Amino acid sequence: MNKIEIKTEELERVQNAEAEAVGITKEAKYLCYPIGEITTKLSSLADRHGLLDEMNELLDEVTEAEHNLESAFYECEAVFEEAISELELEEDYD
Repeated sequence: MNKIEIKTEELERVQNAEAEAVGITKEAKYLCYPIGEITTKLSSLADRHGLLDEMNELLDEVTEAEHNLESAFYECEAVFEEAISELELEEDYD
């Protein structure tokens, strides 16, 4: 096996890993459903007791944390994207 074939196989391996990572990170979007249910229950409870304004401030923080968590998972895909870019650059120079 020559150097180009090895690089091509490595590139394909990392591209497959990236596709798998994308599939895994898609699971992060489903985190919003249980969080949404919890925030709705807390909001309703607070509303029944006249504490909705106070609760909404805290639930805004929960929503922000949820978005940050989802974003962090999606950023994990960048590890594979960067590896692919590096391998493609190496191929161009070979």
